[in-house]
Amino acid sequence: MYIKLHDVIRRAAVQKRFIHDQVSQGIIHVKDSQNSLSTTNLETNNTVDYNENANELNDSLKEELADAVTPLWRIPYHEQLQIKNQRNFEIMAKLTKKLKPNSNSSNIICQLKETQPSPVTLHYRNKNEFHIRYDSNGRAVVGLCVGQASKNTLRCITAEKLLNTHPIHSNVARHLQDYIQHESKWEICEHFQRGGNWRGLTIRSNYKNEQMAIVTIHPQNFTAEEIHAEMERMKDYLLSCSSGNQLVSIYYQACPHTRCTAEQSPFILLHGESHIYERIGEYEFRISPESFFQVNTQGARLLYETVARQLAPERLSTVVDLCCGTGTQGLMVARHCRGVIGIELSRSAVEDARFNAAHNKIHNAEFFAGRVEKLFRPLLEQLNAAPDIAVIVNPSRGGVGDRVIELLRSNERVRHVVYISCQADGPAMNNFVSLCHRPTRKMNSEPFVLRKAIPVDMFPHTDHCELVLSFRR
Repeated sequence: MYIKLHDVIRRAAVQKRFIHDQVSQGIIHVKDSQNSLSTTNLETNNTVDYNENANELNDSLKEELADAVTPLWRIPYHEQLQIKNQRNFEIMAKLTKKLKPNSNSSNIICQLKETQPSPVTLHYRNKNEFHIRYDSNGRAVVGLCVGQASKNTLRCITAEKLLNTHPIHSNVARHLQDYIQHESKWEICEHFQRGGNWRGLTIRSNYKNEQMAIVTIHPQNFTAEEIHAEMERMKDYLLSCSSGNQLVSIYYQACPHTRCTAEQSPFILLHGESHIYERIGEYEFRISPESFFQVNTQGARLLYETVARQLAPERLSTVVDLCCGTGTQGLMVARHCRGVIGIELSRSAVEDARFNAAHNKIHNAEFFAGRVEKLFRPLLEQLNAAPDIAVIVNPSRGGVGDRVIELLRSNERVRHVVYISCQADGPAMNNFVSLCHRPTRKMNSEPFVLRKAIPVDMFPHTDHCELVLSFRR
């Protein structure tokens, strides 16, 4: 059902573009056959036709982008939630089949709640990552890409019409696009080997609509002084634009690779504050250029409150937050437990997490930088006196390694795991199976039981949502 609906949506978009093309061609044909028109009228009408066709083409491209980025945008929001309910049921049915392959029952393995709606459905993203590429006419565009480079169908389209993208983000993208088109002598870097410098723009914003802009460029053979001089000119141009007063922070990163960490290529502050601050409930969190933070702030509050209710730590519980990011989830339960310990790969995110703990006057939280697979075992050994350990697992789409699951199962004091998954039917499903399957020779410890699954819609108009799974034993 879910897949068929998406096929219908895409066919509708294609049909709509086909009708536009046929109508446009028909108008041009009729006007060409009217020989009685004067030369002046023909020129005027041709100009009007050209503008109308250009506008139709532009609208068609923006619809194509919307279909790719927000595939449910044509559907009323309450119907989107029904689609996600069905999708989440299919995911739970798939998990049930893996854990009970011989069962003929149609029942799923746990209680599945209806998808909790996002508190906000329009312009909810607090972060956008824009590409910088040429369009089919050779003009620089700061937007999002559709198509495939390998098939020579890749196109960059401006994103101001997307329902999930805030207009203040699109404004900065448009101003940078104007600068690249009319002021800069640099070329766009579409292929590292072919030269060019402009690569991408990331915009982050907060509840005050303050914005942080991070411009990514390829250094090529320019000196640090030449790069900084061009970035200063860009900065002055952006600040002189209408939205410049909302840009409280401007960075650039000279990255010669597909993606660079701050350790590989530092973020250089060009203007303003080094951080922005976001608020969730009574808590305030510091955001750095590469910090992980949920892109839907109001939805994040709903997500974290859902996790806290499922975790329900006791006063003597120690909460371990794996893949903790800037510490948001752990810090929001710290006042209800003995203490919180977070592990995160990004060093800058850990610095933010430590700052956020102090900033919110939370003194029973510690955060460590490193791979979960390496730090989790020695951490559990240090917690040998803790009477109860509750664990939050919030990894990327790939889930966590098998060794982490083995450690969770082998430690008898870990009685409760809350797993947050943004792609539950992907590799993370192997984690769910390993947590729950019956003891084997390799893993003979007591299994967890999946008690409840709660979907939280963090991404309206898309086919994604977060799934909160509560495992107990």
